[in-house]
Amino acid sequence: MTVDDLRALLLGADLEEFVDSVVLADESPHFSVEQVGHVAAALSTKFATGVSPANIHVVGSAKLGFGLFKKRTREGVVLPAFRSFRPDSDIDIAVVCPTLFELIWQELSTHANSKPWMPWDSDKLGDYLIYGWLRPDHFPKHVRLRRCDDWWDVFSALSADSRLGRRTIRGALYYSREQLRKYQLRGLNQCRLKLEAQL
Repeated sequence: MTVDDLRALLLGADLEEFVDSVVLADESPHFSVEQVGHVAAALSTKFATGVSPANIHVVGSAKLGFGLFKKRTREGVVLPAFRSFRPDSDIDIAVVCPTLFELIWQELSTHANSKPWMPWDSDKLGDYLIYGWLRPDHFPKHVRLRRCDDWWDVFSALSADSRLGRRTIRGALYYSREQLRKYQLRGLNQCRLKLEAQL
C-alpha cells in the first residue's frame, strides 16, 4: 500500500471496516507472526499467565507502513505525518489480555490504597484507564511496583533481542479488544478530519 492509497482509504473507506480488516488483522508487514509469538511467550513467562499470539496486535506504522500523526522525538525533532516505516522506527504492540490487565491493575490499586489521601492523584494513568487502557509510560514514578517493573523489563529485553531486530518495542495493555478497537477508530477519525481539512 502506498501513502496515496492509505490517504484515499482514510478519506473514503468505512473506517470501522478498515479497523477490522486492516488495523487489527493478523498479519503485519514489518513484524512477523513468529516475532509476535516471541512477544507472547515472553509475557507469558514473566507474568505466569496465558498470553497467546491472538492477544498481541501490532499497530502504528509497523502495521500500516506509515505513521499517521506528527511525532516529536526525544531529541526534539518533529517527524511528519504519513512518514514511511523506517529501520529505526519503533514497533508498537497492543496487548489485549484481561487476566494480565487485572494483575497489573490490582497492583496499582493496592498502591493507591496505601496512600493517606483519596482519590490518589494518578496523573494521566487514570485518564487512559477509563478507556480500558493501561499506559506503561504513566505507571507511577519513583516507586518500585514489581509487576509494573516486570512489564518494562520484558519490553526492554524484547527491544534488545536480535530475533526482533534490536529495535525499540513499546507495549500498551488493554482490557478488551473492543476497547483497543475504539481507540484505533478514534485515531483514524481524527486523521480523516485532518485530511479533510487539507482538501
